Order: sequence, then structure tokens, then C-alpha cells
Amino acid sequence: MWGDIYRLKHNSRRVDHPTQLPPQLLYRLIALFTRPDEVVFDCFNGAGTTTLTAHQLGRRYLGIEKSPKYCGIARARHEEIHIGLDPFRKAERELTAKNSPVPRLPKQKYEVPKKTLQLEVKRVAASLGHLPSRAELMQYGKYPIRYYDAYFVSWGEVCAAARTTGMTETRTVPTGVQSVEDFQLPLELLVEAVE
Repeated sequence: MWGDIYRLKHNSRRVDHPTQLPPQLLYRLIALFTRPDEVVFDCFNGAGTTTLTAHQLGRRYLGIEKSPKYCGIARARHEEIHIGLDPFRKAERELTAKNSPVPRLPKQKYEVPKKTLQLEVKRVAASLGHLPSRAELMQYGKYPIRYYDAYFVSWGEVCAAARTTGMTETRTVPTGVQSVEDFQLPLELLVEAVE
């Protein structure tokens, strides 16, 4: 059982697909069960996370996707690899597909970034030895509670970062996995829209 891989929650790391898999899961599975130059096949490729991670890990790949929209997203993301971009990078994207039942808050400018607030909750939780209550965060936290009230949908979302082992600004390639820069093979995208 792996407890260090989480679903993609932050829209800056997602593309417009409601059930996008976390790349860390696919990196691990592909690295465990295949060798470089073997073929990875995903018959429900969606926005391409499986074929993208296979591409980055030096595997050949075949992805099939019924939706022309998602097939197009996957193709565009593979092209990003070819021009040196990380398809899993943080980016501003307009998303229409929801990946959570929680209602979206309106887009707003944050005086204090949400990540900073969540890391503060994590700091307070570590000093208390448990997730802080609203009153404890007001007492021990550095930031006014009004930020938490305005920027988060629920107290569960406020405390989400304190429950994880590693909230950081950058995505890391798992240990033992070659970096994207090491790949020399020009791999073709074999994703086809099926009608």
C-alpha cells in the first residue's frame, strides 16, 4: 500500500479532464513493471497521463481514446515534451471538468497565497501534535483567520496540507527514475481518436 501518492487537487497541475491520474502513480507503476524501450498500452488514455509518463521514462507507448477532445489534449501534451516542456508543470488553465464535488470558489487575488496558509496550518499542527481547530489556528497561527474563511471552502480543505507528507512548490521525479533530460529517443505519439 502506497500512502505517498495523492490525487491531483490543485487546478494549476490539472488539464481539462475530470479523472486525471497523478503522474507519480504512473511513474512508479511503469518503472516497476516495464524496462526502457518496452511498450506501455493504455486503452482508456484520457488526457494522456499514462503515455506521457511512459514517454518521459523512455518506453514506447500506445494510447487509445474515444473522445477527440481528450485525444487532442494528450497529443498537445506529447508535443510539449518534444519542445522541452514538462506536460505536468504548473500552469494557468481554464478548466471546465470538475474533479471534486466541492463547489468552486470564484477566482480571486490572494493577499497571502493559499499554499502559504496551508503550510502555516501544517506548522501549527506539528507544534500541537494534532490538526488545529479554528480557535487554535487563531491563537497560534501567523495569519488572520479571515484569510482562511475567504480562501477555502471548508475547514477540511484548510487542514488538507497538514495531513500530507510533502507539500512543495515543485514536482519531483521519483527516486530511481531517469530525468526527462536523459531521453534521446524521438518517440512518436500513437494516440488515435476512436469513433
